[in-house]
Amino acid sequence: MYRFNGAIKHKVIIFSACFFFFILISGSVIFFHVMRNFIIDHSVKESRQFAENKRLRLESRLNQEIELTVRLAESPLVRLLFLNPDDPVIRPLGIAEILAYGKAFSGGVVSWTCDADGRYYEGDSYITTYDPDNAYHRWYPAVRDQKEAFSLNVFYNYFAAKDWYLYINAPVREHEGEGAKGIGVVGNRVALSAFLSFLYSAVDYAAPPEAELYLFNGNGEITAARDFALVDAGAERLLLTDYFAEAGGKIVSEIHSLAPGASVSFIDNGVQYTVMPIPSLNWYMLVVRPIDFSLILGNSVTAVFAAMMGVIFLVFVIFTTYIVKLIKPVIALAETMDIILSITPNLVAVVDEKSRVLYMGKAMRDMAGYRSAKDCEGRPILDFFDNEDMKAMIDEAIQQNGYFETVHKAKTGEKWQFFKVMAKDIDSTFRGRFLLLIDITAAMMYGLTDPLTGLANRRNFDQCLKDEWKRAVRDRLPLSFLMMDLDLFKRYNDTYGHPQGDQLLKAVASVIAGAANRPADLAVRMGGEEFGLLLPNTKRFGALEIAERIRREVEDTCVPLANGKGVTSITISIGVACVIPALQKKAEDLVSIADQRLYEAKRRNRNRVCS
Repeated sequence: MYRFNGAIKHKVIIFSACFFFFILISGSVIFFHVMRNFIIDHSVKESRQFAENKRLRLESRLNQEIELTVRLAESPLVRLLFLNPDDPVIRPLGIAEILAYGKAFSGGVVSWTCDADGRYYEGDSYITTYDPDNAYHRWYPAVRDQKEAFSLNVFYNYFAAKDWYLYINAPVREHEGEGAKGIGVVGNRVALSAFLSFLYSAVDYAAPPEAELYLFNGNGEITAARDFALVDAGAERLLLTDYFAEAGGKIVSEIHSLAPGASVSFIDNGVQYTVMPIPSLNWYMLVVRPIDFSLILGNSVTAVFAAMMGVIFLVFVIFTTYIVKLIKPVIALAETMDIILSITPNLVAVVDEKSRVLYMGKAMRDMAGYRSAKDCEGRPILDFFDNEDMKAMIDEAIQQNGYFETVHKAKTGEKWQFFKVMAKDIDSTFRGRFLLLIDITAAMMYGLTDPLTGLANRRNFDQCLKDEWKRAVRDRLPLSFLMMDLDLFKRYNDTYGHPQGDQLLKAVASVIAGAANRPADLAVRMGGEEFGLLLPNTKRFGALEIAERIRREVEDTCVPLANGKGVTSITISIGVACVIPALQKKAEDLVSIADQRLYEAKRRNRNRVCS
């Protein structure tokens, strides 16, 4: 009993612990996933905001340079200079104007060329002369004749030291208004490293932790970085695919499908990459920063989650303690029921929806030849019995629904036993059945036997006829019945008295009982002076032979008188019926046919057999 109680408590504790760890693990996985996404989203927002701020600063600086260049191109003194480059009065004034603007430019250099003399200047210094056949000079007519107010280009300087420069050029027109002809070009030339240096200054950088900013063009070439060694003067541009490996290839593939004004972010090997276009330069801005997921552990939200798990654990401890106390009466009841079921002489079993044994009581195990309850569990209950009557009895109880109760007869050895069979579903959701078989042989023999003759009474006969009829229908076997009535028995009673009539009935019953020489045969007193004999698996000729033998033996039976002065005798009329039962027929039909044949024997002067 203690072991049983301990096993239940251990199961409750183990289940509660497993359930808690399931919640802990699944909750931790969900929490980590949510926090991971939160960190990524927050990092993406920070990186995009950082890139957007840098883009706005860059475009603001670029717009200043563009505005100065356009204003210089629209200056009246510059227009006069381009129309009269050799005028001794206009030239000094025009060059002074150009030099004044040059001081405001980031690069400090103004380049200019006019059609009048075709020479290329930087400030007031002559550099070269325009050559229409030189491919490197073809930018000049393109800018001069364009309709736009300015143009932006990044070129490798072919005049001076090898370096990359940003060129902001604007056409100078012969007069104001639409359709004016271009007469030259003024430009703002600035080294990229100098122009973009403000993006990486210590004061202005303001980057998220461990983030790096890069600029690159549509060819995937890095054009600016905080590490100027990557874009050194005289060096070839470093490709993203060389510097960032597979992530660089993904960046290049992403920019070709990037819509204007949009941005894209992705994570590769724990590093986040955020790309944003710079439309004015036709470049792209790249923010690279590592994602540190270990920050989740130090987050205040994690502390709240850990505290919540602690509270849940405490709830589980309290809940488990309460459940263990709550189920103690149930455990005690289960142990008591187990003791009762183990000592009861009745046959008890519990089966699941597939008729497999969940529990088998000791009495049923003893009948089946099994000592251990564990050896019986999980096996079909019908496998434990060889007796066909027992199998049919149990199978019928299992196949029913709800509560079922009936009385069955089963032949065990040379004897017949009677069982009251009861079965019920365990509950509405479980399809198993509880079976209880009570041996009522003694009670049945007392309640189903005629007290005077010792033969079966009518109630016993009705039940046996029902069972044998089912068996004959199932096996397609013949079933015979003899209906018998003593001839002129009322006259006999009136002549010799009822006590002598009872002695005669006992003598006749002894003859009929002797004819029931098989265990399945049933001799019955139907009532008064009427008798019957049920003969399973007996054909018509066999039943007629038995009937004729009974008739002769009754006719030859002599019953002594009570006063010792002589003997008496009597005859009997017999009706014989034999059928092979079918589903569409009733067992009562057999009795009705035999009764009709008995009536025929009476009509034909009695003491005879009719079939």
